[in-house]
Amino acid sequence: MSVEAAAIDGKPVRLTGKPLIFFLTLLAALGMLATNMYLASFPSIGRDLAASPAQVKLTLTVFLLGFAFGQLVIGPLSDMLGRRPLLLAGLIVYAITSVLCAIATHIDWMIGIRIVQAVGACTGSVIARAVARDLFQGDALTRSLAMITTLVAVAPGFSPLLGGIIETLVGWRGTFAFLALVGAFAAAVVWLRIPETHDARDSAPKLGEAFASYFELLGTRAFLVPGLSIACAMAGLFAFFASAPIIFIEHFGVAPIVFGTIPCFTVFAVFAGGFSAPRLAKRWSGMKPILFGLTIMLIGASAMFTAAYLNYAGMPQVLATLMIFLFGMGIVSPLSTVVAMRPFPEKAGAVSALIGFCQMAGGALGTILLSLLPFPLLQALPTVMAGGAIIGLGAVLLFGKRS
Repeated sequence: MSVEAAAIDGKPVRLTGKPLIFFLTLLAALGMLATNMYLASFPSIGRDLAASPAQVKLTLTVFLLGFAFGQLVIGPLSDMLGRRPLLLAGLIVYAITSVLCAIATHIDWMIGIRIVQAVGACTGSVIARAVARDLFQGDALTRSLAMITTLVAVAPGFSPLLGGIIETLVGWRGTFAFLALVGAFAAAVVWLRIPETHDARDSAPKLGEAFASYFELLGTRAFLVPGLSIACAMAGLFAFFASAPIIFIEHFGVAPIVFGTIPCFTVFAVFAGGFSAPRLAKRWSGMKPILFGLTIMLIGASAMFTAAYLNYAGMPQVLATLMIFLFGMGIVSPLSTVVAMRPFPEKAGAVSALIGFCQMAGGALGTILLSLLPFPLLQALPTVMAGGAIIGLGAVLLFGKRS
C-alpha cells in the first residue's frame, strides 16, 4: 500500500519506502534524544531543582538502566500482543513523562519519571527494528536495518548541539517540552499511518518462555557472535562520548561551543561506514564484512594508542584515528544487527530487545572500563576501543564461520 493510498475499513494508511525508514529511525532514536539532548543542561537542572551533581547524573543512570532492562520485556510483549498497540502506548508514555520532566519541581520526582520515560523510549527502539524485520526480507532487510542503525548512531552527534541551542534559548525545561512534542508527533503518525505488521498468534511465546529464549539465544552462535560484535562496537563508541569533553575541552583547550560541533563531524565517519555496509554485504558473504569492520576499528584504535604513547597525539591525530575507528564501527553495528535478526523471524521482537540490551550493556561496560584503567585518558580510550575490537575479532574468527 502506498503512502498516498486511502485508508481501508478505517485502518491506517501504511508508510512505505524512505518515509517508513526515516520514521522507524525516529522511533529508534528516541532513547538517544532523551539521553544526549539534556546533557548541556545538567548545571541549570541542578540549580533549579537544588540538586547535587550526583543527583542530576542519577537522572541519566536510571534512564539507561530502565532502557536496557525495559527492552527485555517490551520485545516479547510485542511478539505476544502485536507491534502497534504496544508502540502507541509506549509513545504516549514517552510524551507524558517528557511533559512531567519539563514541569518537575524536585529532583527525586524527576529521577522517578525518567525510569518510566526510558520504558516508553525503549518501546520505540525495540519495535522499530522488529517492524523492519516484519516488512523486509533479504537485501531489503540489510539495507533498511543498515540505514536505521546508521542514522541512529549519527543522532548523538547532533542531539547535544540541538539540546544546547534549546538550553540557551529557553532553558532545560524547553528540551523536555521538545521531547514531548516528538513523542506526540510519533504517536500521531503511528495512529494514522502505521498498521499492525505482526500477526500475534496464540503460538507467540509467552513472557516466561521469552525470558527463557533469551538464554537460548545467548547460547546460539547465530546470535551470540553478532551480538558480541555489537556490544564491542558500542563499548568504544560510548567510551568516546564519556571521555570527549575531558579530552577536547580540558586537554586540548577547545571552547565548549566549539566542542559541541565536533561530534557533528565525527558522525560522518559512522554514516560513511553505514553507507558502505550493505555494499560490502553484497560483495562478501557471511561474517566477512563484519570481520572487515572490526579490523578497521582495531587499526584506528591502535593508531590512536600509538600516537598517545609516543606523545604525538595532537587534536588532528586524535580526530583522524577516531574517524577510522568510527568508520569501522559504522560497518559492524548495522551488519551485526542484520546477521543477528535474520535467523529468527518468529522471535523478531525478542531478538530486537536482546540486541538493544547488548548495545546498552556494551556501552555501559565501555564507560566503566574507561574509568578503571590506570592510564592517561588519551591512552585509556584507545585501549577500550582496541580491546572491544580484539574481542569481536576473536569471536568472529573462532565461532563466526560455524554460527
